[in-house]
Amino acid sequence: MRLMWILAAALLLAVPSVGAANKQDQNDIQDAIIRCKAGIEANPNNPKTRLNLARAYLMSGDLNGAENEFKQAIKLSPDNGEGYVGLARALIRKGDANGALSALKSACRLEPNDSEVHYRLGQVLSRLQKNEDSIAEFRQSIKLNPQYGPAHRDLGAALGMKQDLEGQLAEEKKALELTPSDPDVLFYLGSAYALTGDRKQALTNLHRCVELDGKNAEAFHMLAGVTAAEGDFPAALKMAQTACELAPGDKIYKTTLQKIKAASDKNK
Repeated sequence: MRLMWILAAALLLAVPSVGAANKQDQNDIQDAIIRCKAGIEANPNNPKTRLNLARAYLMSGDLNGAENEFKQAIKLSPDNGEGYVGLARALIRKGDANGALSALKSACRLEPNDSEVHYRLGQVLSRLQKNEDSIAEFRQSIKLNPQYGPAHRDLGAALGMKQDLEGQLAEEKKALELTPSDPDVLFYLGSAYALTGDRKQALTNLHRCVELDGKNAEAFHMLAGVTAAEGDFPAALKMAQTACELAPGDKIYKTTLQKIKAASDKNK
C-alpha cells in the first residue's frame, strides 16, 4: 500500500530518494528473513517465528516460501487464525482461490467475530463468482465492524453485480465517508451513478478516481463514455486513448476509442 502523502511530506527531507527508500525497505525485509531463519534454527518449533518468516517472505514476493512457512506455523499452532489468514493471502497471490477459501473458512471457525476475516472470505467468494455467499460475508463483516470501509465498498460492488444500484450507491457512499481517498470506492460510486444516468455525479467521482489512481484503465474507459455522452468529444478522446495506452490489449477499449472518433468526426 502507498504511504499517506502527509507521511511522505514529513519524511521528504530525511529520505534521499524514492529509489533509496525502496532499497532500504528491501534490505529491512532481507534482514528480517535472516533473523527469522536464525531463530528457527535455534528453535524450529516456535510458531511465532514461523509466522514472522512467512510474513517477511510474503513481503519479499517469495510466495512459495511464504506458503510453506504459514503451513508450518499452522501445523505447530492449529488454533491460531493468523496462520490461516496469512496462508490465504499467499494462495490468493498465487492464483489459488479455492485453497485460499479453505484457509479462510478455517480462520472463520477459529475467529468467528473477526470482521476482517469475514471480509477476506467475502473477497475470495467474489473471485469464485459466489456472489450471494460473498454478500453474506461482507454483511457479516459490517455487522461486526460498521466502520470498516472496505467491506462497505466491496458489498456495494457485489450488489451492483446484481443490478441493485440503489443498494450499491448506499454502500459506496458509506464507504466514501469512511475512506474518502480510496480510488476504488470512487470508481464503484462513479460507475453506479453512470448506470443510473446521473452523469454529473459519475464524472465528479470518476475524475477524482483517476486523480488518485492514474493507472485505472477501466476508470478512464468509463470516463470516456460518460464524457462523450455529455458531448465533449475532445476530452472523451483523450480519456479513451489513455485507457488504450494503459491496457493496449483490451479490444473493448479500442472499440470505444473508434466509436468516439467516429462520433467526433460526425459532429465537427
